[in-house]
Amino acid sequence: MTTEWTVVAAAEQFTLDARNAGELTFTVSNPGTAPDTVVFDVAPGEGSQRAWFTVAEPQRVVPGQGSVSFLVRLAVPPGTPPRRYDMTGFAYSANTAPEESSRSSGRVTYDVRAVVPPKRAPWPWIAAAAALVLVVAGVVAWLVTRGPDTPAPPQAGAVVVEAETLVSGAAVQSTTGAKAEVVAQENCCDVVWSGDAQLFFLGRGVGDRVTVQVDVPSDGTWRLSTVRTTSFDYANTIWLVDGRQVGDTFFGFSPTVVRTDEVDVGTVELTRGPHKLTLVAVSKTQGTDRYFAGVDEIRFTPVVRP
Repeated sequence: MTTEWTVVAAAEQFTLDARNAGELTFTVSNPGTAPDTVVFDVAPGEGSQRAWFTVAEPQRVVPGQGSVSFLVRLAVPPGTPPRRYDMTGFAYSANTAPEESSRSSGRVTYDVRAVVPPKRAPWPWIAAAAALVLVVAGVVAWLVTRGPDTPAPPQAGAVVVEAETLVSGAAVQSTTGAKAEVVAQENCCDVVWSGDAQLFFLGRGVGDRVTVQVDVPSDGTWRLSTVRTTSFDYANTIWLVDGRQVGDTFFGFSPTVVRTDEVDVGTVELTRGPHKLTLVAVSKTQGTDRYFAGVDEIRFTPVVRP
């Protein structure tokens, strides 16, 4: 019997960095009762090439009623004409021809920007001399104008948020007919959370998500980390920051309820002000119909460049 795979992308668009590179997670689910081996691949759209994409571990065994996640990395080569491109992910059973069991995701787009190479100075020695003059002038001006006790500008500190305090303003989206929801759950199951509660997301299917808003005080590079909860009915999840995936999949299963240590997610460039954090259920490793997730703390720490 052919497996009727379902393929869901974590977002409708890749978000590319300044080098036109990005990544996105696709989740493949097996709705049947028997395990099957799935192969995941990418179908590039018009004007793009398969060589731009890399799929981590493209062949996996998926248990009945289970799901697996595939991380797709995209690297657009220099010189590619700037415009919008698209692709789809598709999955098929390893023991059948692709045309017999192939199922695809929705169309996923990405915007390629023009990369302008840095201009080289025609006379390096002139540029070096001018730079030296500016440095000397700057030092002299600083020595003349500085006050005796001029304090150094303050560094932005870490932003630490108790996740349960964000529940009232959270937005929940569900891709299934069942209703997903989010609540503030008080200490339970022999676990004590930092604020005596956690953000408890009751997802019901792959693609269900909850979005909260966090403010950062300044422009710059920020490292996102979280304190999470794992349990026997918790899903595997990813984070999106302003619609862009940050970090890899977090595996939510454990035989009992456990509060984790601080988990590093990844770094992201942010401007001062509010930003949207979205927690997406992408798969599960247990045989239940629940795609739950728990978040105790959210932390943004500024990355100081040398």
